[in-house]
Amino acid sequence: MANSLICLLLSACSLNCIAADWDFLEQDPGEGELYLRSYSGVLQDSRGDGRTDPFDTWLINTGYQYNIMDDVALFMEGGPAGSGQSAQAGYNLASGLRYQLTPALNIGSQLSQLEIGYATTHVELNSRLLLAPQLALTANFGISPLTAEQSLSIGMGFHF
Repeated sequence: MANSLICLLLSACSLNCIAADWDFLEQDPGEGELYLRSYSGVLQDSRGDGRTDPFDTWLINTGYQYNIMDDVALFMEGGPAGSGQSAQAGYNLASGLRYQLTPALNIGSQLSQLEIGYATTHVELNSRLLLAPQLALTANFGISPLTAEQSLSIGMGFHF
């Protein structure tokens, strides 16, 4: 009985220590923002049969980002996706972190799912260079953790 009480007391103390490490999440409620982002570019995607086919893709995502530190934001976004070569349409979902390196350049990492004809899940590294206040050059490189397939996309996008 005494051992159980000591273990319970020690675990309660350790939970207090762990909770103290998450103070950076305590920010004003106004730190988050909703956004709308569109993207059109060329996706170089390795298919399941070993071929690599480039095709035009477009995404229109609505998302929410929350600043967890001065230059780091946690985000979730999703929306419709389509391909220029076919009449197929699908969806795109993503969640990850963005790092603001300069006012015009950010890099990020994300887990994304894109379905246009077939579903692919990738762990991605991405970058965005602002050319104008709401116009950006975007590049993504992704690897599927399940199949080791790779994808690369480069394009232009708007951010509102």
